[in-house]
Amino acid sequence: MSAIKTLGQMFTEPGKAFEAVQERSMIALPLILTIVGTLALWAWYYQVVDVNWLIDQMVAAQPDMEPAQAESMRKMMNPTMLTVFTAVGVVIMMPLILLISATYYTLSAKVIGSEIGFGKWFALSTWSMVPALLLIPAGAIKILMTSNGQLTQEQLNPLSLNQLFFHLPASDAWAGLLSSIHLPMFWSLFLAFVGYKLWTRKSSATAWTVVLLPYVLIYGIWALVAMSKGGA
Repeated sequence: MSAIKTLGQMFTEPGKAFEAVQERSMIALPLILTIVGTLALWAWYYQVVDVNWLIDQMVAAQPDMEPAQAESMRKMMNPTMLTVFTAVGVVIMMPLILLISATYYTLSAKVIGSEIGFGKWFALSTWSMVPALLLIPAGAIKILMTSNGQLTQEQLNPLSLNQLFFHLPASDAWAGLLSSIHLPMFWSLFLAFVGYKLWTRKSSATAWTVVLLPYVLIYGIWALVAMSKGGA
């Protein structure tokens, strides 16, 4: 099966897609599409956004920031610098997250008696993030619909829970958590579940436990921090 067909089947027949990935990892396509697409979207965003307005929003979201720090931020930030910083972050952080995810799956598989190697789990992690590709056209549409350049970084993801339902300002303690959770993430979790269950041949309960555990821990701690800051 070709990588392009596998890409489509991640949305229509994930079981068959992961059978194909188990035979041939084919990670280049989803990895390149995600990195290049994300870089292109953010580069476009920083070229059209009103940078001075954006900096004002970022400063307002941090009420404890000293005036000198705010002024330094205004002097340093420009579209080129923001694009470069974002590009470096995407190129470094995205593969790093996949490496951590693959390591986690490898260790969990050994615990339950599976001998599937790190490379295959890296492929599962990579293909499971395919739904996040939907954030790219969604962000592009958001840019096209904004004529005055006043679009925050959080608004660039219109599929986040915060943008769809809560509309909390960036200064709210819960805004970061709710902005990080988006609709494609739920399909990504389902894909990881399908792949893990299929490859290890373990129960649904085991597969869901393995897939959800890191998210429960991360978002549980994040929620506790938000609560401690008085967000409600």
